[in-house]
Amino acid sequence: IKYGLGSRAAPIVNSAIIGAFVRATGYIGIESVLQSIREESPAKPEENAMAAKEAYEKTRLK
Repeated sequence: IKYGLGSRAAPIVNSAIIGAFVRATGYIGIESVLQSIREESPAKPEENAMAAKEAYEKTRLK
């Protein structure tokens, strides 16, 4: 909702989940993922990239 992705009743969290996955696994760099989101996202590419980056930054591993 923060980046205008979906609604309160139906938030769209795909990009945020990708960001968290990248942090948790370390399989690929976040910059590559953000570039792909910006290039391939059919709607609101910058907002999706911001959601992924924020989720990446806020994901904490134990």
